[in-house]
Amino acid sequence: MAVENVTYISSLDPTAPAGGDSISEGDDHIRNIKKALTGSFPNVDGPVDLSTAEFALLKSSLSNGGIVASCKYNGSNIMYQEGISSVTQISDGNYTVAFESNITGFDQHYAPIITPFISPRNRPCVVALQGFTDTELTFTLVELVGDGTHAAAKDTGFSLLIVDMIQN
Repeated sequence: MAVENVTYISSLDPTAPAGGDSISEGDDHIRNIKKALTGSFPNVDGPVDLSTAEFALLKSSLSNGGIVASCKYNGSNIMYQEGISSVTQISDGNYTVAFESNITGFDQHYAPIITPFISPRNRPCVVALQGFTDTELTFTLVELVGDGTHAAAKDTGFSLLIVDMIQN
């Protein structure tokens, strides 16, 4: 069998070399693995010790313009999530959103943007942030009933973005 031509990790054929290939081509295959690794990571000159969750958070932050985590919740289920592990309705209108991993370097430069959906009773809602840490945020959704009164927004959906406000 001919030795594959590679440039990056994605160029490597996981089925090569076949079991019956010549041993003399083994050094060529090893050189190809080295070529793929150095081509894929040209600027890495030390150990990379990020966890899978940290890689995902880094990828999300870089590819989404500073968005560290996000989700869409329909009032009973998470419809979309990135960097979010769970949404829990603690009581009517009171929610906790847990992150997949701690927000590295958590400080006051992160901005949670919570947009409530209209309530199941077709009333507008407002949100009040209760707490925000490197592992979770808690907030309350209030449904505007009318004539200046309000009630807990039970089973109301929302969208959430956690944005890193620091410009690098």
